[in-house]
Amino acid sequence: MNETAIDYGRKRTGFATCLSGVVVPLDPLTDTTWNGIVRKLKQIHAENGAGTVIVGLPLTSTGKPTELSIEVEKLAEYLTENGFSVKLVRETGSTIEADEGSRKNRLRDGRKDSLAAMVILKRYLDMP
Repeated sequence: MNETAIDYGRKRTGFATCLSGVVVPLDPLTDTTWNGIVRKLKQIHAENGAGTVIVGLPLTSTGKPTELSIEVEKLAEYLTENGFSVKLVRETGSTIEADEGSRKNRLRDGRKDSLAAMVILKRYLDMP
């Protein structure tokens, strides 16, 4: 099974997957409609094999829900209804952590979102 992580955003959504034990970023998606995300996940699963979809849950630093976390929970339900096995993982600080691991902190083309998805997936897999 190949897990795929999502760092959902209203403007861009980052994706990462685990292939043969290595977590890699994928091209981000600017079509952040839920149907666009479903299409992208189906494409990823067709190319790499199906697995659990890990969705980053944006809670506050104290663990409280946000407007976006409520939207993400609804997205997770939608993905489940569309046949995906979904797990939510707290994403607090994932973008900052992705920035620290990146030489270019000013990425605006969505690559930072996919690096954040890598962080989320590594947390799920409990990888360093």
